[in-house]
Amino acid sequence: MKTYRRLALSCLTLAALLLGMLIVWSVSHGGPPAALLPPAGEGLPAGGPLTFAVLGDSRGNNTVFDHVLEAARRDGARFILHTGDIVHEATPAQFDWVLQEIAELGLKVPLCVVPGNHDLARGTTTPGLLYERAFGPRRYWFSCGDALFVALDDVTNHCDKRDLQWLDETLAGLRPRYKECFVFTHVPPRDPRPGREHCLSRQSGEALMEMLKSHDVTAVFAGHIHSYVEDRIDGIPIYITGGAGAERDVPVGPYHYLLCSVDEGGSLSARKVDVADVPDAEYAEYAFRTKFPPELVLVLGGLFLLGGLLLTWRGFRHARQD
Repeated sequence: MKTYRRLALSCLTLAALLLGMLIVWSVSHGGPPAALLPPAGEGLPAGGPLTFAVLGDSRGNNTVFDHVLEAARRDGARFILHTGDIVHEATPAQFDWVLQEIAELGLKVPLCVVPGNHDLARGTTTPGLLYERAFGPRRYWFSCGDALFVALDDVTNHCDKRDLQWLDETLAGLRPRYKECFVFTHVPPRDPRPGREHCLSRQSGEALMEMLKSHDVTAVFAGHIHSYVEDRIDGIPIYITGGAGAERDVPVGPYHYLLCSVDEGGSLSARKVDVADVPDAEYAEYAFRTKFPPELVLVLGGLFLLGGLLLTWRGFRHARQD
């Protein structure tokens, strides 16, 4: 009987010590992570046929997000477009968490993010401040070979007139220089699912598509809908992909990303790549690092460490008495 008690005590001691160390390390390790900025205003060399990935709505589910990013990198993506909602809630802790996880992954290809509605701190005078500190400008452009990529901020659901004006001026000045032009944003101009309206207002969607048509945009990528659906407006294909970790919406399908290729003639092919379901193994660490004040987490970690030390001392005493 004593042997079983000692074994149970040893296991409990080890668990308490390891949990305490993990909690303290997870809060104090590494300091604030560095920002992850897109290649705004830059020209990236294509280096042969252009392949890139598009994904969105990871919402802080970094277990799935990591799998999606790794799969896109293995498939040879030159860079990755993220169509927004990269955090579940716009708090400093959640942005730090996502940045730290991406840094630990060692992505090694540009990650080009556009803000989603969950990425902005509503009810504040500077709703996009945390996003901009973490991922740079809310609207920007870059190029790769003969292709122009434009990130549009449309999270108000009404497509702010200043954003539309910026888009119009950007396309007017840059579009003639490139064979292809792709716009990526968070909220789609239209929801192609019958009876659903998870999209821009009708007036804003029509104004946006009229502008894109006038500038001969090749295709649009969007998120916001946690599924994969395709649309076509005025001859422009719309690819809606929101399956990088958020709770899934209809039509319900597996987590996924898009692998896109542009051939030498300028033709775009977009292929949906499914990613196997994986349990959210990092939720405990995510909860500790994003849902509780760091001071409270350190106190909890200290208590677990103290409990582990007391159990170790007690076990040592019993061993000597035996």
